Amino acid sequence: MQLFNNYHHHKIYKMLHSDFWLFDLSIWIHVFARSLVAVFIPIFLLQMGFLIEEVLLYYIILHLTNVPLNFWAGWLTRRIGARKVIIVGVVFLILFFASLYNLEVGNWWLLAMMAVFASLYDAHYWVAHIFFFMKCSDKDDNVSKDASALSIVKQFAGILAPFFGALVLIFFTQKTLLGISILILCLSFWPLFKIKDIDDKPKGKGKTIKEFFSDWKTSKEYLFLALYSIHSSVESTLWPIFIFMLFESLESVAALPIIISLSTIIFTYLTSHIDKKNRNTMIALGAVLIAITWIFRMYVDNTIFYYFSVFLVAFFTILITLPLDSQMFENGEKKDALDTSMYRNTISMSARVILLIVLFVMVKVFEVGFIAAAVSMFVLMIVNLLFRVKGVSALKKSI
Repeated sequence: MQLFNNYHHHKIYKMLHSDFWLFDLSIWIHVFARSLVAVFIPIFLLQMGFLIEEVLLYYIILHLTNVPLNFWAGWLTRRIGARKVIIVGVVFLILFFASLYNLEVGNWWLLAMMAVFASLYDAHYWVAHIFFFMKCSDKDDNVSKDASALSIVKQFAGILAPFFGALVLIFFTQKTLLGISILILCLSFWPLFKIKDIDDKPKGKGKTIKEFFSDWKTSKEYLFLALYSIHSSVESTLWPIFIFMLFESLESVAALPIIISLSTIIFTYLTSHIDKKNRNTMIALGAVLIAITWIFRMYVDNTIFYYFSVFLVAFFTILITLPLDSQMFENGEKKDALDTSMYRNTISMSARVILLIVLFVMVKVFEVGFIAAAVSMFVLMIVNLLFRVKGVSALKKSI
């Protein structure tokens, strides 16, 4: 029995001190600090007196500047390594929080700077940290379990942070919450420097856009990502604004990421065990279920359903993101891990900025956004089935 206990104690100790779990710890701290504020950002802007159109313009600046910055972040990662680029990204996030701390209605210069700081953070942090994840993962042929572990870590932080953030906002101020977020962000650096066995500098020069997207299998994955990103943008930006304008309380918005995180944690582990050959089926199923949910959201006027739909969409989202990320990461390891991370963020942001520009010129922002989210999911399902049933040659002819 003593031998058994010693063995498992050693195994647990080794796991908790492994590079992958140190990386996950850094991500957890970072996501917790960011999630304290992230869901409330459009709400803060509305409360200050900015119009919905002005909030959309803020997001357009953020996403539009982000697209070219991803290539800069990829180049910088090759030069100085992922760890340092992650830290650069967090520094820009701190500058973003500091700008939000001092923002007042009518200060367009500072609002534009906020968008640029958010863009610089996103490009540096997400390009570098996804690459670092692929280097820390030891399952090159099937990364589903590591991808699900990373998702669970992020969502566990997503449960606690909005609840804690809402409490701070109720009893204190926005500035107090921003100060706490900045302090916690700085703590996320420590686990990164404890990772010793991972070379965080990519080898080689990387591939050109033409070389990277030379095969239809890769192009298909990024087409799926672009279509999914349209829904994701509406879900993460418009839906919280819709809920806030409907119920006019911070608590109503804080509940959204908590529900999402609970749903994600419950179902992510289960879906991570689905066989690789069923991944495309999962993606198609998730897409059609999300599309149906958006249709119901447009016609069912019920508070309970609004929140229950968030739980459902979070579950259906896993059916898309987990197999899609796993496929992209596995193929990325064969091509170039950093290029995979860089193009992943670039394609996602490009799809989002197109949607936001369309919404900016529309009068009925919510109706158009919800329809766009539903249509993008139906198209994703159709394209997915087209690839599976008719193959690549049929898709080429249809295009």
